[in-house]
Amino acid sequence: MFTIKPFRIIQIVSAIGALCIAAASVTPATAQPRTIDSWLEFKFDARASIGDARNPAVILPSSMASLLGDMPMKQSGDFVFIPAAQLQEMAANPLMAIALAPILKQLSNVKSFDGFNAVDLTSTIKNLPSELIEAPDAAARKISPQNTEEIRTLLRDGDIVFGSHVINYMTWGRFNHVAIVVDASRGLIAESTAELPTDMPGVRVVDWKTFAAGYSHIGVVRLKGSSANEIPRVVTWVNERKGKPYRWPIIQGLDKLDQRRFYCSQLVWLAFKDVLNFDLDVDKGVIVFPDDIYYSKDYVEVIVP
Repeated sequence: MFTIKPFRIIQIVSAIGALCIAAASVTPATAQPRTIDSWLEFKFDARASIGDARNPAVILPSSMASLLGDMPMKQSGDFVFIPAAQLQEMAANPLMAIALAPILKQLSNVKSFDGFNAVDLTSTIKNLPSELIEAPDAAARKISPQNTEEIRTLLRDGDIVFGSHVINYMTWGRFNHVAIVVDASRGLIAESTAELPTDMPGVRVVDWKTFAAGYSHIGVVRLKGSSANEIPRVVTWVNERKGKPYRWPIIQGLDKLDQRRFYCSQLVWLAFKDVLNFDLDVDKGVIVFPDDIYYSKDYVEVIVP
């Protein structure tokens, strides 16, 4: 009869355990950013709150709201927010799909900033694939580690820095936070952010190490061909808005030009728009996302992809 000695059993168990640990350590690698050609094909969760990664907000002009019948929606000026899960359910009905054709042919991609996920149907660029990230930050850093101190040596005043992180283990878009370098020599970054359920700290300045620690991946772009006196004016504009509260779009409005409060990408976009009249919102939608700024290749060059 075949037998296994006790010490051999221990070796086998140890080997199996090691394999399990190894498998667990590489599992997140399968959760890399993936492309979804049509977000309507993604399985959203109607139980999640609107704007959550599992149920993004779909933004469209209020003039199109009549096509939605009595669907629950939130009004903000000339625009309405509707939950992606509800629109998806309606679009699955062939008759409703015909009625919703004016909306469905406007489909854009899902993007996010600071935990707010949305499909902006007011944008001028349509039918783009969506990118979904599904991995906690710690795992993502192990998958694609960056030398953040090396990145810091590349920074100049006025550079735009992006962060990619995962909220609730899932988020949409290449980047979901953006800030601006206000003092490269000291490693100081200005950003607008908030801690739920407040709208503070709002616009603030943080050191590079603090900023970089919060993200699994960092990108950097720089304004093309800027003159020596242009960037200091942009930096001054940003510094003058320190202390302004954060803007939560669904409850505090969508006006990108409103300077009473700022979400992260609005602050960066408006700094260049107001000072230099450069529109870094590539798709010209009612909301400007970090991805919109990153892909504004007419105005910026990529330093760190």
